Amino acid sequence: VEFLIVNHLIMSRAAFRRDFTDPETVAQFAAQVGNEEMLKKICLMTLVDIEAVGPGTLTPWKEDLVWRLYVDAYNHLTLGYADELIQKDQADRSAVMAERPHDISELELSRFLKGLPRRYLSVFGLATIYQHVRLARGLLPGELHASLEKRDDIWTLTVAALDKPFLFSNIAGVLSSFGMDIHRGQAMTTPDHLVLDVFEFSDEEGFLRENAPAREEIARVLKGAVAGTVDVAGLLRGRLRSLVHRRRREVGTHVHLDNEHSQKYTVLEIVTDDAPGLLYRISRVVSDQGCDVDLVLISTEGRKAVDVLHVTKAGRKLGDAEQASLTRELERTLEENHEAD
Repeated sequence: VEFLIVNHLIMSRAAFRRDFTDPETVAQFAAQVGNEEMLKKICLMTLVDIEAVGPGTLTPWKEDLVWRLYVDAYNHLTLGYADELIQKDQADRSAVMAERPHDISELELSRFLKGLPRRYLSVFGLATIYQHVRLARGLLPGELHASLEKRDDIWTLTVAALDKPFLFSNIAGVLSSFGMDIHRGQAMTTPDHLVLDVFEFSDEEGFLRENAPAREEIARVLKGAVAGTVDVAGLLRGRLRSLVHRRRREVGTHVHLDNEHSQKYTVLEIVTDDAPGLLYRISRVVSDQGCDVDLVLISTEGRKAVDVLHVTKAGRKLGDAEQASLTRELERTLEENHEAD
């Protein structure tokens, strides 16, 4: 709320007083906003603020300028965010370093932040960042460190591990196997192969609510999935075939691959109907195609799932043939969700 009050004019100034066809203008505005959730709020507040001036103030021309700036900034924050890493001279990084608790050394914190996207500092508060640092301590190959917290009706699972094939899909699959409905989240991989995954989900079937040892059971299965001793596909097989979970299609499926927005990654954007195990199936296809999932943004809006994945293959962007193959497999897999419609 404080951010919206202090910055309530930044979008109208960028839209009406500056040339936002200049990528640098969009980049500066996106940096001020920080993340797509705040972008949505500042956009709504800008429209209301203009309209409140008087009848006819919010003209179609102004609406169009605000919308175009919103789209460009949204693309920058979701499709191009992986190229903007935390910098040593960044003000919010300096604040994180200055406020660090005594049990976290400057060297440990600096190593943890190295290679993370700039948006990380705008999404997570100081206490959460320090929690992530502690969670990542002492990781060995095949290990997983996790924390599970609840706020109101939403649970947050935070996982730290060293990168390995199918890691992200296995974690998403475990959550789905327990009936969790994933709403939002993100996954980040650093050059040192540290993986930090954060999932926000609801306990739709009451597994956590109705079972006292539920937390320990989820942690046990997660560790087994990462270590390779738990068959995640087997856990999900019965659930994904159940007709109980077949629902009428409401959202058209859109699969788009982009090599332009990011300098280092092929950006995969998927919009489709939300469904149990959706994120597991998407990321499984990506891994089956020999691609590495480096960064992920997860968003669910009602029945619509919007997932953005930054992927590479053998350390490079995907070529045309590889993009075509990945698109075909994703479309085929997503179409199977609706075969019982």
